[in-house]
Amino acid sequence: MYISLQTLRRVSQFVDSLADVDDPAQADDVILPGLASLVSCEVVVYNEIGLDPAQGQIRTADHPAGWLAQADMAAFMAHVHEHPLINYINETGDDEPVKISDLLSRQQFHDLGIYSDFFRPIRVEHQIGFNLPPHDGLFTAIALNRPSGDFTEEDRAVLSVVATPLNRAMQRARSRLTAHLALETASSASAGNLTDREVQVLELAAQGRTNHAIARILDVSPRTIAKHLEHIYRKLGVTSRAAAVYRTARTGDHQERPGPARDLAGEMAVGPALRHSHRRTARRASSACRASLRRSSGRRYSAARRMTMIRRAVSPRGARRPAAHPR
Repeated sequence: MYISLQTLRRVSQFVDSLADVDDPAQADDVILPGLASLVSCEVVVYNEIGLDPAQGQIRTADHPAGWLAQADMAAFMAHVHEHPLINYINETGDDEPVKISDLLSRQQFHDLGIYSDFFRPIRVEHQIGFNLPPHDGLFTAIALNRPSGDFTEEDRAVLSVVATPLNRAMQRARSRLTAHLALETASSASAGNLTDREVQVLELAAQGRTNHAIARILDVSPRTIAKHLEHIYRKLGVTSRAAAVYRTARTGDHQERPGPARDLAGEMAVGPALRHSHRRTARRASSACRASLRRSSGRRYSAARRMTMIRRAVSPRGARRPAAHPR
């Protein structure tokens, strides 16, 4: 299947934009508009659906926003068991984009109750979708819709390319949200013994930055950064970057005395995510991200405020392999 160079460039830009998704709620701000820019459609919809009829649970986001306001979601839930894409994905576990026309003729689709009661009133004749990892036990998927002109094989190929990084982005965003909530509970006492510069260094280290990268951003020498890290580890009673961040998150829930045993627990809790993401560290740093960090480095924040800001950095995306000593 031929995909133009221009399309590949847009796909690359979209995948790069996924690195900035910190919360699944950003789907309607970043992911859905991005998909609509890659594949022409009337509307693109993010769905989390409870397939148990007794629950009737559904969460949706749409682009353009407000399109679903005209839809009869009660009718959709009443006929959800007829949806050809949902049934196919549940039965096969296929992660590849699939069209309704792959499964049913147009007449067969029109004979369904879900078409007459839901799709026809909102002028949807063609749909292509792919599933995402289940969330809270809900079937999760993205669907693109058109009133006319079926989706092409090139459309399918483009969605197939972005489906895997999009899946990872959603999983990463949920991990970041969890970390965000954990760090929000951290008390200011966790930062009370750190200087503003030390908190800034910890923030950048939590994002997976090497000593050289941090030094470049802060316009100091790598040796200075190593010295800052030594001070941070000593004040927090830990011996690694991962444990330092873990200590910060834990302090809000449990005011415990620093010690080697807790440092080891920090390594064990954070380590798997760090190892998983270390391979992708280099390609995640975009010029926009670097510019944003440089701008923030010149501002004056209290230590407690900077510890709150670290929540955006603690995630599989921004983690590093624990190191025994400052490097």
